[in-house]
Amino acid sequence: MQQAEALAWLTTPAGAELLSEAEGLPPDRLTRLTRLRKRYPVEIATAAVELLELRRRARPKFVRAETMFFTPEGLEQATGDTIAQYRAARFPCETPLLDACCGIGGDARFLADRGPTLAVDRNLAAAVCAHANASRSEPPTRFPLYTLCADVTALDLHRLQARGVRAALFDPSRRASDRYGERRRARASEDYTPPLSWLEALYAHFPSVAVKVSPAIDDAALQRYPGRVEFLSERGECKEAVLWFGPPAETLPALPEAGRYTATVLRPGHPPATLVGTAGAPPSVSAPRAWLYEPDPAVIRAHLLPEVASSLDAALLDPGVAYLTADAFFPTPFATAYRVRDWMPYHLRNLQVWLRAHHRSVSAIKKRGVPFEPEELRKKLMPPETAGAPPVVVVLAPHAGRPIALLCDPPTAE
Repeated sequence: MQQAEALAWLTTPAGAELLSEAEGLPPDRLTRLTRLRKRYPVEIATAAVELLELRRRARPKFVRAETMFFTPEGLEQATGDTIAQYRAARFPCETPLLDACCGIGGDARFLADRGPTLAVDRNLAAAVCAHANASRSEPPTRFPLYTLCADVTALDLHRLQARGVRAALFDPSRRASDRYGERRRARASEDYTPPLSWLEALYAHFPSVAVKVSPAIDDAALQRYPGRVEFLSERGECKEAVLWFGPPAETLPALPEAGRYTATVLRPGHPPATLVGTAGAPPSVSAPRAWLYEPDPAVIRAHLLPEVASSLDAALLDPGVAYLTADAFFPTPFATAYRVRDWMPYHLRNLQVWLRAHHRSVSAIKKRGVPFEPEELRKKLMPPETAGAPPVVVVLAPHAGRPIALLCDPPTAE
C-alpha cells in the first residue's frame, strides 16, 4: 500500500476511528505502532502514527492542525494560516484562480475565499491531503475548491485562460532528488520542481501571479524577473519571499525612487506592516547609545536597514552587522528594542563581575559577527548567586574592530 492510499483510507470514517484510537494510546511512537499493528496493516498503522506526529508539529502553523492531513515534506514547505490568509487577500475577488503546486493545500483554502480555485500537485499523497483539508475547511470556503493530481507544467494554460482563470499562485517544491533518490534542499532556483523559470509561462497567460520562493534565494535569481519582491516575517522569522506580478504587485506601497524589495511584518493583533525602500544613504556607525535595535529578519533580507535606521535616527554598531543603536526609544514593528544598561569590551571576566555587581541573571545571549557560542557562554555566565535575579540580555557584536558586550533589559513591552 502506497502513502497516498494509506492517507486516503485515513480520511474515511473508519480511518477517523483509528486516529481517535491512536490518540488515546501513550504518545511514544513505538508503543503506538506496536499496538496498532496488532489490528491494522503495517502501512495503515505507520501512516496513522506519522500523521498524529505531523499534526502535533503543525500546531504553530495551523489553527485546525488537529483535523488536517499532512505529508512530512508537505508540512515542511506548507504556508501557515497567517501568511496564507495575508497573501490570498492580495488576489482579485471573485476571479477563478490556479494554485500550482498546492502541496497539502495550506494556501488553497484561503484562495477559495477569493474565487473558484483549482489546486494542482503532481504528488498524489499531497493531492489527497489538499482534498481532505479543503473538504474539512471550517467555515466552508466561499467558492468551490477543486483538487487535481497532475504535473502543472503539462496543464493547458491557454484553456484555463479561456475558461476564466485570471490569477495564479506558483509554489514550486524547494526540494530536489539527489543521485541516491534522497530529497535534499535545492541550492538554486532552477533546481526547484518545477524550475522557477516556469513562472514566465504563468505570467504569459494570467495577469495576476504570485510566486513563493525561499527567502534565502540569491538576489541574482530574483533580478531575472520583473515585478515586486516581498519578504514576509512572522514570529520574528523571515518565512518566505513572494514575487508579485500584475495588479497584486501594484497594491504594495512604493515610492517612485524605491527598489523592488519590500519587507512585511505580520504580528498577532496588529495590521500588517510593510516597509519600502527610499533610496536613502547608508547609516553612520556609532558606539552604543541608550537603545539597541535588532532589525526584523525580513528587513535585513530586503536590504532595508537604511530605512529603519533613518526612521529611528539610529546608527550601526559596525558596518557589517545588523545592530542599530539610538539615543531614544521609538516603537516600530520593524525592529526589537532593548534598553542598554552598560557595555564594555568583551571579556568573560568583565561580564561575570558585572552580573555579580548588579545582581542580574542572563535571560538570553544574542550575537552577530563574533565567533562565540551562546550556549557555551551561558554556562559560564550563570553564577549561583545570580539565580532568580532580574534578567538581562547579553548582546555580543563587533565595534571599532573588536568584540564588545552590551548588557540590556529584555525587549520593551511597547
